[in-house]
Amino acid sequence: MQVIAVDDATLTGVPLMTDGATASVLRTPDAVIVDDGGSSGKLDTPSERADQWPRGRPHLDVPMRPLATGDELLINDTRVRIAGRSMALPRFPPRPLLFTTFSTAGRILLPERRRLTFVLVTAAPGVDPRALATRIETATALRARSSVDFKADTVRWMVTNSEDVGDAVTMLTIAMLVGFGVTGVMMFMFTNENLKYYAVLNAMGATARQIVGMVFVQAAICALLGAGLGLGLCAIAGRMFTLYNFPFRLMWFAPVAGGAAVVLVSIGAAALSMRPVLKMQPASFLAGR
Repeated sequence: MQVIAVDDATLTGVPLMTDGATASVLRTPDAVIVDDGGSSGKLDTPSERADQWPRGRPHLDVPMRPLATGDELLINDTRVRIAGRSMALPRFPPRPLLFTTFSTAGRILLPERRRLTFVLVTAAPGVDPRALATRIETATALRARSSVDFKADTVRWMVTNSEDVGDAVTMLTIAMLVGFGVTGVMMFMFTNENLKYYAVLNAMGATARQIVGMVFVQAAICALLGAGLGLGLCAIAGRMFTLYNFPFRLMWFAPVAGGAAVVLVSIGAAALSMRPVLKMQPASFLAGR
């Protein structure tokens, strides 16, 4: 679980809860709130009390049920009681969440040098959040960000440092290379099989530049269709992800980079198929040779 501690006095940061409960349940001693955090089956416990740990040996093949209000957990030899379940936004990678007060977290977690991640500040009415952040940085010499900038920093950090982003880029690069090979071969075969038609057009007065333009127009139409199908499938996949509470966010540069990759592959495929067109001899085709 990822333990998230909130301020004891204000309880700021606790998400909406199920069954109409409020964050005030954390004011009970040793109370915690649990959340699936986008995971599935991670917060289940045996239905029968006799099968629950640490009583006897582990019982794995027994009926299970989700953790509920009143259940108890043992965290680092400290017993806590579940006071409710929340409905936080799903995260990537999925991970169960446990919300509690800062004082309770200090008792159940192992000692660390710094436990305070950040402080939430609410701007007074009429105060610009970015201007307030600048004033806080000037007064404390600590970094302060508005909520919009904080979200942007988080996304930028994930894009720069996450291994998942690197793996996705690697897979997309391989897919792009494979697509270039397949598209190039198909475009070359299509152009080579239709050389006689290009020869007729050339004999009727079409210049080599016009024929080359025709091939590139064909490639451009294919690129447009491919980009449209790809973006459509991404939109459908994103919709499916959100329906199953999986975090999905399509950044603005993703379709731009995808479209540029499709255009690059199409231009490369068209350029590869230009060789037989530029070297063809219309007379040999018209003579049947």
